[in-house]
Amino acid sequence: FDSLQCSINYDDTTHYVYSVGVGQKQTTTLKPYFYFAGEVVSDNSQGTDTSGNNGTFIGIWINQDSKTVQQYLLRRQSISCDYFEVDHLEFISSYEHQEFFVIAVEPYGQYAIGLATEFGFIYRPFSSTTMTTKVGIDIWPNNSTFNPCAADASETFTIVAGFIESSARSRVRATPTVYLIWNTNLTVLSTWSYSATNNSWQSRLTYSSVNTWSSQYTMSVKINSNDSTRVLIGMPFLNTVFLFVVSNNGTNLTLTSYFENGQSVGYGTSVSWLTSSQAAILVSTYSLNYLTWYSSKIYLYTSLNDTIVPSSPSAVIPNAQQPLPSTINSKLIRIVSTPASLAILDTEGGVVLILAEASGYYASTDISNSPVAAAMPVVSHSTKCIGGTYKSDTGIHPCILCPSGSRNPGIIASISCITCSSSSFCPLGAIYEMNSTLLTSISQAYAYPRSPEMDVFEDILLNNMFSLGSTDHCLVVSPIFWTLILLAIFLILLLVMASLYWWFPPEKQ
Repeated sequence: FDSLQCSINYDDTTHYVYSVGVGQKQTTTLKPYFYFAGEVVSDNSQGTDTSGNNGTFIGIWINQDSKTVQQYLLRRQSISCDYFEVDHLEFISSYEHQEFFVIAVEPYGQYAIGLATEFGFIYRPFSSTTMTTKVGIDIWPNNSTFNPCAADASETFTIVAGFIESSARSRVRATPTVYLIWNTNLTVLSTWSYSATNNSWQSRLTYSSVNTWSSQYTMSVKINSNDSTRVLIGMPFLNTVFLFVVSNNGTNLTLTSYFENGQSVGYGTSVSWLTSSQAAILVSTYSLNYLTWYSSKIYLYTSLNDTIVPSSPSAVIPNAQQPLPSTINSKLIRIVSTPASLAILDTEGGVVLILAEASGYYASTDISNSPVAAAMPVVSHSTKCIGGTYKSDTGIHPCILCPSGSRNPGIIASISCITCSSSSFCPLGAIYEMNSTLLTSISQAYAYPRSPEMDVFEDILLNNMFSLGSTDHCLVVSPIFWTLILLAIFLILLLVMASLYWWFPPEKQ
């Protein structure tokens, strides 16, 4: 392919799109479609679009091409954007500008749920009753002001995360909160509120500006498409990802474990499930004041359960086998699963699609070794695990090194490593085994000279001046030695002079 992406122009320049969505299990093959939602942003005095509409809107872009998806696949062609048209566009004009507005698409793409501070709605584009709205005070418990930041929907319920605003006199101006909402009538069935541990750095947060949307207080929510009872919620301002379990037939929400990443921010910028037990977490590390961006990376967890929190990820992207392509900006902002594969979005609109590979193979993103020409989005290609590595399960994660005492020659795609014999030497990542008798032991320990007992220059000088040493060299260079030699010479001269005076006394005049 020359390109795997295309662009769709807005039907109205005043339509500001907030978000788009598609059902993960959407099986439409004749006319693919996706949801989009936003708000009319106009410069005219009425604040309307070219058709006279205003407020919040939602609709679908649907492909009206007569060709099916299978026909495109058989011809190895990308779906053209020329046939996409806006359909079932609905406006909600009874409310002012909504600072917080999110949508969640039902897994099979049959309907979408929209949630804002002042209202909520169920949008069914293929039903006789397209739009059902509900006032915010009838949705959010206790007449609270709730600002939704992220949401995801299952077939029966929706999980939404956001902030409940507190009193203006309160030191903590808001509380991070998660609601479980029943899809049929937008009724809150269960609530969870965050409470910081005493004396932790999170306990000093005040959330003073959460009434205005800011990237500082973004959240992410993802329901496991293989097991809808498991939910991941990322709160990067807390540097924490929470794992929830939905029980009692989808009516109760319980926190089971959480992941922390130290005293920094950015962990959990985006979260995504890959399988029932595999997950990916985007970590965009910033300074605590959010002014300096440090790095972006993706943590992969290959064996998540409800109770045991892994101390470290199974793999990190980018890595040696899966480098970040040169056409992709290093600042990553979003990850989306499809569901076993992973799409990565950068700040400039670049996309990397990492496909899940079978055991013994990994998804390489090295475009220099790609069998096809680089395009956008960049799509990974299947590569056999190299010698000394293996991969035992299907997924997007890379191959791992053979443990000590095992090897992999790399001749075939390996799902496990061969155990070495007890008399052989097989270090970490070994390709072949070596007989231990062929190895020579070399000691790298060297004796260092003894440190002096004195470190004052005058003391060292005096000590060396009045010492003879134990070697010939030390004796020759010793000042006291030459002093004694001179004294001996002077003594001999004195003795000679005294002898001459004794034996040959001067005559008396």
